[in-house]
Amino acid sequence: MNAHLETNESPLVVHLIPSALGRGAQRAARMLVDRLDESGVIRHRLLSLFAGPHEVEVDLNLGHNAPGHTAEGFDLRVARALRTELNRLKPAVVVAHGGDPMKYAVPATIGTGRSLVYCVIGTYAGPPSPLHEWAWRRIMSRADLVVAVGDEVRDECTRRFGVAAHRAIVIPNGRDPSVFHPPSVVADAWTTLIFVGALTAQKQPDRFVEVVRRLRAEGHSFRAVLVGDGPLSRPLAAMAADSGVELLGARSDVPELLRQADVLVFTSRPTGEGMPGVLIEAGLSGLAVVSTPVPGAEAVLDHGHTGLIVDDGGVGALVQAVGQLLDDPERRIAMGSAARHRCETEFTLDLMAQRWRAALELLVCAQGGSGGWAIPPCRPLLARRPALARSVSAFRRAVRARRGSSHS
Repeated sequence: MNAHLETNESPLVVHLIPSALGRGAQRAARMLVDRLDESGVIRHRLLSLFAGPHEVEVDLNLGHNAPGHTAEGFDLRVARALRTELNRLKPAVVVAHGGDPMKYAVPATIGTGRSLVYCVIGTYAGPPSPLHEWAWRRIMSRADLVVAVGDEVRDECTRRFGVAAHRAIVIPNGRDPSVFHPPSVVADAWTTLIFVGALTAQKQPDRFVEVVRRLRAEGHSFRAVLVGDGPLSRPLAAMAADSGVELLGARSDVPELLRQADVLVFTSRPTGEGMPGVLIEAGLSGLAVVSTPVPGAEAVLDHGHTGLIVDDGGVGALVQAVGQLLDDPERRIAMGSAARHRCETEFTLDLMAQRWRAALELLVCAQGGSGGWAIPPCRPLLARRPALARSVSAFRRAVRARRGSSHS
């Protein structure tokens, strides 16, 4: 493998996202890059592949115009442009946040010796055909490390897609408790239900609107707000108006909106979820949560203590659970307080960054050059940490063996 860097430069890690849309995964990648970046030690930069609204700040943008949704198909021009850009930047490690950038990262890094990390942010939501599953087995086999956001995601990677157990780790999502926190003063106002998410079929925002409609029909009084944008925004408009749901669209003040709410209602389908960041954001904000049983929900929520996880069989269970919290404000407030404690103990941005830093340190320091066995800036670190040095040596041998066997 090549060092990829001049000896007077610090190593670079490039993080890939599909676009600068303000989706949860893109926002999480931006926060992670900012927390990991250390000038003079290891630099981190965020690169987006496709053009579109600049709702998340990126450091680099290929700006490719996609004729359809970025998840559809494969555009060889994007892979070529990404390979050219990576050859210019010469990163030691490339991290693909999600499946869309991963399918372009593989051809852009193959044969370069650069370490490739696949951050799997949700369970498989593609076509359930043997051909598609075979393709993703091949794609995942190219990753030197697979980082899953939750146990269910990791288990699917190893059992369904054949990722070796030693190459798959779990790094849970995290958020900043100083950004997401309860209000300093609780206003005497309407109880507020809130939905935050992309307005897509997977997120099922129509279920939130239906829950609101049924609760109002039962005589409950409250405010309901729906935050997000997407292909279902227009079809939802009339239904939301009839049910008294305020459509706020995409917003940059989600932390403040959560502080103004009392209960987060999460209605997603299980397929495609991994560990929804909004569950952590709500918990840090001191909100009780009612959620469908998506992957990651049981990790973030303590059922009956910080929130309620309901059966995904229909809207009725959601209506019943939300109605219970509307009728019992003391329980709702106690759940929110417990949620804050749980999330600031287990799901902070600092904890997530620490785990990512340890994983990426190993990969960066394993990028040895011909003049030495590790990138120069890593040598003092390796000298101070014998365990890391041993891990680096073992990792390099494993990578050489795996890459050798994959080309044989």
